[in-house]
Amino acid sequence: MIRKITLFFVVTIIAVSSSVAQSFTALYAFDSVKPPSTNPPFPGTGLTDPSPVPTATGITFGSFSAVGNSFTNPNASGRFSFTDWSLGAVANNNNYSSLTGALSTAQYYEVTLTPSMGYTATLTGIVFKVQRSGTGIRTYAVRSSIDTYAANLPASIIPANANLSVQTGDIFFWNYDSLTSGQNGSTVTLSGADYTNVTNPLTFRFYGWNAEGSGGTFSIDTVIFTGSVSGTTAINITSQITSAIVYPNPSINGLFTLNTIDFTDRTTVTIYNIIGNVVLTKESERGGKEMIDLSNQPNGSYFVNIKNDKTNITKKIAINK
Repeated sequence: MIRKITLFFVVTIIAVSSSVAQSFTALYAFDSVKPPSTNPPFPGTGLTDPSPVPTATGITFGSFSAVGNSFTNPNASGRFSFTDWSLGAVANNNNYSSLTGALSTAQYYEVTLTPSMGYTATLTGIVFKVQRSGTGIRTYAVRSSIDTYAANLPASIIPANANLSVQTGDIFFWNYDSLTSGQNGSTVTLSGADYTNVTNPLTFRFYGWNAEGSGGTFSIDTVIFTGSVSGTTAINITSQITSAIVYPNPSINGLFTLNTIDFTDRTTVTIYNIIGNVVLTKESERGGKEMIDLSNQPNGSYFVNIKNDKTNITKKIAINK
């Protein structure tokens, strides 16, 4: 079963005029979202995601909420999924030009990121997983408070996914009506002065429309925000970080050595791929060196989370066979 983690936090200290910059990769996993049930009785988790939010020094991540007059509860577990989106698609028709609906500014998922006092935030992107039911939405887009939600943010599909495309106006299009499984690759690029050295809260809205029926769904999951925070106050980092070394990096064969020679506690090591899926987890013995075998994984970037009673850190590694 695939597990998800609420935050990756990759520390990259940059000494520039006494400021400290830290990059972040913050993941919303929606693990605590549940629909109403009768066995056992459960009222559902409502319009706000109750899952723990990501945390990082210098920025506060708010909870996702669903906004829409008819929204009451999610209709699925483990992802943010609601019904009754604006209509405009016809069953068994995969022609984008045949869609007749329009984005409703009154229906969306919303989340706010707030830089802490004394810090600035630079945001670089959003990546998320999307899903629909058989009569669900065929188009979706992301907007921000920078321009009062006037325009869709730059959209792309990375990595390429034949089931998704981007149409004129940075509109994501679900290509095949018969497809209902979750799809990765929806990417929003954030760049320029509007998203650099931000000090005020930034809110993002995820819109879905052109559903085929009122019972059709629009789901988002594994939403990842990337960027960095900077401040003039030095950040205390546990001394054990310097002792947790993963090498060689990059690896030419997928084999790494983990050195925790100075650790005094039993440590859990978890490896995640770039979209937040767990590819390996193991218990590391106290103080020593051992192999991490990712030889069966494809080339690319991965995150090694090293956690014990005193330390919780994440390091970025790469495979380049």
